[in-house]
Amino acid sequence: MASNLTHAQIDIARRRSLGIYYTPKNAASILARWAITRASDRILEPSSGGCTMLEAAAVRLRDLGCRTPSSQLFGFDVDESAFVYLRRLLGSSHARQFHKRDFLTASPKPSSVDVVIANPPFVSYHRMNKNQRDVIGLWREKHKPEFPLNASLWAYFLCHSLSFLKQGGRIAFVLPSAADSADYAHPILTRIASSFDRILLFRIRQQLFIQAGAEERTVVLLAEGHRHNRGMQSTYISRSVATTDELESFLAQSSVEREQNSEQFESVAQALELITKLRETPRMFTLGSIASVKIGEVIGDSQFFSRSSLTWHELGIPTKCLRPIITKTRQAPGLRITRYQTKGLLGSIPGLLVINDSKLVPSVKNLLAKYPKIAKRQNRTFAKRNPWYSVSYDASADAFIGSISHSFPRIIWNSARISCANGLYKIKLHRDAPYRSAITLAALTTPFRLSAEARGRIRGSGFLKLEPSDVLELILPEIDLDAASTRDLFHRVEALVRSGEMESATRLADKVLYVDAGILTASELVALNEAYRKLRGERVPFASLKRKSPI
Repeated sequence: MASNLTHAQIDIARRRSLGIYYTPKNAASILARWAITRASDRILEPSSGGCTMLEAAAVRLRDLGCRTPSSQLFGFDVDESAFVYLRRLLGSSHARQFHKRDFLTASPKPSSVDVVIANPPFVSYHRMNKNQRDVIGLWREKHKPEFPLNASLWAYFLCHSLSFLKQGGRIAFVLPSAADSADYAHPILTRIASSFDRILLFRIRQQLFIQAGAEERTVVLLAEGHRHNRGMQSTYISRSVATTDELESFLAQSSVEREQNSEQFESVAQALELITKLRETPRMFTLGSIASVKIGEVIGDSQFFSRSSLTWHELGIPTKCLRPIITKTRQAPGLRITRYQTKGLLGSIPGLLVINDSKLVPSVKNLLAKYPKIAKRQNRTFAKRNPWYSVSYDASADAFIGSISHSFPRIIWNSARISCANGLYKIKLHRDAPYRSAITLAALTTPFRLSAEARGRIRGSGFLKLEPSDVLELILPEIDLDAASTRDLFHRVEALVRSGEMESATRLADKVLYVDAGILTASELVALNEAYRKLRGERVPFASLKRKSPI
């Protein structure tokens, strides 16, 4: 492996496995200047990493008049390279203040700290290794947290750090966007809100860790006035900013100015409140009440196993070894996938190499033999299959929905009875589902869009990521149309979608499925549309949104 990868690539792979993304210096400086207010403050960094946070803390202490800032810094890390950075920063005289151990296994000492400043590991539950899961298992057994087991590692670091903090202390954390959107994050933020006098939460549209290969958006959580007795009401300010410069500008304002320029519980919280009301509205329900959702085929190497029909033909692969598979929602420009799109060499739907025969045909055998042996050994998906090229294929889904979208997720009806890759999810309707292909129309409506924006996580350049559990919570209206009316509406809306007139398609679907049906009024839909546009504007520029009434 080392002979085929550069040292930089190996280091990136190592840091990703540990959830390490070093904090940019300007962001660390902003957090340190806000969190550290006295020359006597003692600072804890529970995952010191590249020591950017500690360096910013030392500079801040020195600016406040502290002569020996190194003596007031404390930390933990499991990565040996963190201590290389630490020795460069502090020398060896203060090594006893830093421990090479998992922070979650440490117990707070009587000499607690005034400030916790941190960029904890970004490791989701499904990516945790055995040791990490064992550690959080013991932590949960001891602390009995209110949040579920599937929480990411940052959640444990945040909650554990509170036990090290003095009365009146402050915290400044850089967190993934899930901290403001994931279901498991809600009880965590509730705990934070009951443990501090004042909380500021900033959603940053700038990608802080793009240089490290992480596209996820980040959240900055600041809290002051720590109290050991929970339960009192706190001041909570939530705000979206474009860059760390905008964050710095906001924090530099006076307290009065900040309160005047902030919207408490704005955007996401407001959208969630609207969605809660929608769920209580008669004749509205969630997708999960009429369907199941599961991930598409896990291919392992989509570029190798999934190609256009023309490419397979040029490689001499017989059609009996191929099955049509949708890998991107844009391959279906309308509301459905038809058999016509899967036929012929110029069909828009790719073909998946699916080998069921015990004896391989020569062209397939030759193709498989060319697959790089090192890449084969390193592929985790291949390691789970026997033989390694045995790709699954299940065409029973009624519809598909993309896991990632830039504008908004669409439901695509599976008229062709094909399968999808794992960039999409399979939707299978219950036998007693009240309507079938009409869910593609309901997925274009404003309430569906709003629920997707509120449930999704912001990734990359403003992309919206949905998990299967999020898809189950998307909101649909009851459709009380006869078969002829449904077909007519389907054809009219699909014509608009195919011509790129998505806003017109949404206005038509809203009018027929909500207003004409008497479920919501036109004014209620206008209000929902404004909430949707405000929420979406936090991940994509408002300039790209045409401000039109949804009706």
